Amino acid sequence: MKYIIEAFSILTVLMLNLTVCVAVLSVSARVAAAMEFKADMIAEIENSNFNPNVIDACRGQAALEGYSLEVTPCMYDPDYDRCVAQVCLTYDYEIPLLGITGQRVTRGIAR
Repeated sequence: MKYIIEAFSILTVLMLNLTVCVAVLSVSARVAAAMEFKADMIAEIENSNFNPNVIDACRGQAALEGYSLEVTPCMYDPDYDRCVAQVCLTYDYEIPLLGITGQRVTRGIAR
């Protein structure tokens, strides 16, 4: 009887461990997807030469994906020869099993 209880205890701990690992891997995949989305938006903004219509379209696309995109132009030089913008993508970070929730921000520079 002692070995049956030990076996089921070990099995329960292993199942809990597996569930937590799957939850963490799922969050990691969502974070990677958000960072890839940010890189795509930066490339699209750069390729359009900072067209305001494209920036608005990127914001709309981010809203459809469940993100919040903020594009802030920065002054690079006084002659305005170079266009630079800071791109901030806000996404949700959540591991419900562990009770971890929040929003994270990833930043990038479009040149």
